[in-house]
Amino acid sequence: MSATPMPFTVAAIRLKKIFREKWSLISWLAIPIIIMFLMSLIAGTGGGKLTGRLLVTDHDQTGVSNFIIGGFSQGPMAEIFTVKQVKEAEGQELMDAGEASAWIVLEKGFGDAVLNNQPTTIKLMKNPAQSILPQMVETSMKLLVDAASYVQVLFAKELAVLKPMLETKKFNDAELVILTLGIKKQIESLEETVFPPQLKLIEQQVEEAEDEAANITFGLLMFPGAVFMSLIFSANSLAVNIWDDASNGVIPRLASTPSALGSYFNGQILAAVAAFVLVVLVLGLFGAFYFGLPLSKLPVMMLWLVFSGLVIYLLFCLITLLMPTLKSANIVVNATTFPLLMLGGSLFPMETMPTWLATIGQFLPNGFMLKGLKDWLIRSEPMMESLLMPLIFGLVMLIVLWVVNRLLIKQLIHKV
Repeated sequence: MSATPMPFTVAAIRLKKIFREKWSLISWLAIPIIIMFLMSLIAGTGGGKLTGRLLVTDHDQTGVSNFIIGGFSQGPMAEIFTVKQVKEAEGQELMDAGEASAWIVLEKGFGDAVLNNQPTTIKLMKNPAQSILPQMVETSMKLLVDAASYVQVLFAKELAVLKPMLETKKFNDAELVILTLGIKKQIESLEETVFPPQLKLIEQQVEEAEDEAANITFGLLMFPGAVFMSLIFSANSLAVNIWDDASNGVIPRLASTPSALGSYFNGQILAAVAAFVLVVLVLGLFGAFYFGLPLSKLPVMMLWLVFSGLVIYLLFCLITLLMPTLKSANIVVNATTFPLLMLGGSLFPMETMPTWLATIGQFLPNGFMLKGLKDWLIRSEPMMESLLMPLIFGLVMLIVLWVVNRLLIKQLIHKV
């Protein structure tokens, strides 16, 4: 009966040690999941729509003021804002408590001023704790003011006819006909300027893209980075174990046997691959179930994650083997881990980082591999466009690091 090849024996010994020290394995799996859920809770799911509360105090109570307020109660604005009529005291109290996005106050006489082409004021108070929703209200009010100014200039005669009707709330059929004809005549006179429009509208169906974008939540953006975090933690620990073996005399004894060190290092790689397969299998199935990832993408996703973990492991091995002592190896490897996590998109998705910071992260090995995976897995970009360049980059790194590390491991016998 033939003996088991040495790389498999070394891998089996390393895996037994991993399972014996089960808390390390548990931490590789648990910490990324906990961080992912905490960050998702802090940031929200990212799939919901913006909603806000708009307070309105209408001292005028005319058709003009109702028209202004009605703009926020219909159409797209109605999907974003909940409009609440309040008195000034209640409005001030709610704004002080930060329970509304903005507060509009229309003074008495507002409608008359608009119809008589006289100056008037719309008071707007914005919630300083919010940015997008108050700005939307302010922009909408500015557009309404501009529109009212154009209406005053273009339809001055028609407004003069409409004003007494609104005041008395009595609408004469003859006057309505005159008003309608006047508006029609004014619009026809503008046709040469307004029509045909200078901008051409091209309609394009984008419902599917919008639905896909809506399904990309903060948690989903965090998920691939969280798996990379687990791979980095495990690669860190497994790489430093080589120095532990050197300190315990394993590597000096193997150095006396031809090709034994090479077989030992290949065994460490096999053990790392097996550990990565376990980590990726657990976290991958969890993510597929929780985020509803397509089952057809799971095999490629898992292979890519194991491949990425192996590249990261060999990178940590390089750093470890370059260090003069076990203590310095621990310090430097741990010091390298946090920047890789931070800039590489594991602690925060690159989509939420400043552009310059995300650009730096994409040049890191884990960041480059992670970006390709997310482009294909989450954004549904073509596989060849997303993964081809990272694959070539990773293979080159894999070969170079494997050769260099096999040379460096022979020097450990002179450091212990």
